[in-house]
Amino acid sequence: MSLLEGKMAKTVHKGPYQECESTYMELFDWLQKNNHKIVGPIREGYVNDPREVEPEEILTIIYVPVS
Repeated sequence: MSLLEGKMAKTVHKGPYQECESTYMELFDWLQKNNHKIVGPIREGYVNDPREVEPEEILTIIYVPVS
């Protein structure tokens, strides 16, 4: 599967994966307030390894393709 190029909104969640929901909700609110529409699948990038850092230090980048 290849990733398409294009405009992306991006944010970083710091903390356990199971607590990402609030970060997603903040991003979705920002998208709505700024008249952006989601135009493809949302992706996550994992910056560090949860086996090597404390749960509070886990970093997850959230990418949302937008128009």
